[in-house]
Amino acid sequence: MTSAIPSGNEPLTVIQSGVATFFGRPLASAEDLEGFKCVLAGVPWDEGNAGRNGANYGPRAFRDASSWFRSYDAERDFDLWDALPTADVGDVAVVPPNAERSMSMIAEHTRHVRKQGVLPVCIGGNHALAIGAARGAAMTVGRMGYLSVDAHLDTAPDWVGERYMSGCPTYRAAEIPNVDPRNVVVFGVHGWLNPRSQVEAAQDKGIRWFGIERIESLGLDAALDEAIAMASEGVDGLYVSFDLDSVDAAAFPGTGTPEPGGFSSREALKIARRLGRANPIAFDAVELAPVYDLSGISARLACGVVMAFLSGVCGQ
Repeated sequence: MTSAIPSGNEPLTVIQSGVATFFGRPLASAEDLEGFKCVLAGVPWDEGNAGRNGANYGPRAFRDASSWFRSYDAERDFDLWDALPTADVGDVAVVPPNAERSMSMIAEHTRHVRKQGVLPVCIGGNHALAIGAARGAAMTVGRMGYLSVDAHLDTAPDWVGERYMSGCPTYRAAEIPNVDPRNVVVFGVHGWLNPRSQVEAAQDKGIRWFGIERIESLGLDAALDEAIAMASEGVDGLYVSFDLDSVDAAAFPGTGTPEPGGFSSREALKIARRLGRANPIAFDAVELAPVYDLSGISARLACGVVMAFLSGVCGQ
């Protein structure tokens, strides 16, 4: 496939011109992904938000920030796009007044990409999009695990009767027929927005989670390996969701629910790279709300998280 989009090794000034795609990747149709191993799709979903609004602008801010990123990793002497041919397939269509229909369209996108043997990556958008994306990924495997990096449990069965809220994706994942709730794990829980009702819901459902203090006690590497082992035990595929509000608010202010005391930017990159090595079948990075960070550091860290994850997919 030929494209006018720069390869990633062009001068920086060239990358910043022309059509804005994720990391300057070729723009492709999700209907024809021959030659690609990974596709990036924006999901500008922000309805049912439990925090501040604005994550629907996340994909656009991510694309803009990604124009500064190069594909070569000097520390590893490794070129990401050479190893993992990747395309941007635009944004998944969503219907703000209709959450159920929107989740179905997100699910169908993820399922369709997976069926072509390509890794789907969804750039959000608030965390509710994972409800649809995880459902679609689960359609392509026998038994699936679900691992979410998040400051919040997101185990609300519903919010005043609404099932597609940003506080519900972990609970919804545990309801997928081919997902055993004991393979649903949340990593990085902290802060004062995890109500007792969600702790009890996780316990009743069999969902397991790691708080920041437990992670510090075990050590980041050991805790993450344990979480991956829990989510992966006996499964045929692992879905990974990375809620960027798990990162300390000082390093990632551009989100709807900023939390102090989260992961450092370096820890976030390390976690993402390790998760990429866990043989995931799909991935999302959610809760970038650029309106709360005029400096743009949040969007750049979001790009770094995705790059680190994809490098991990390549074994780096």
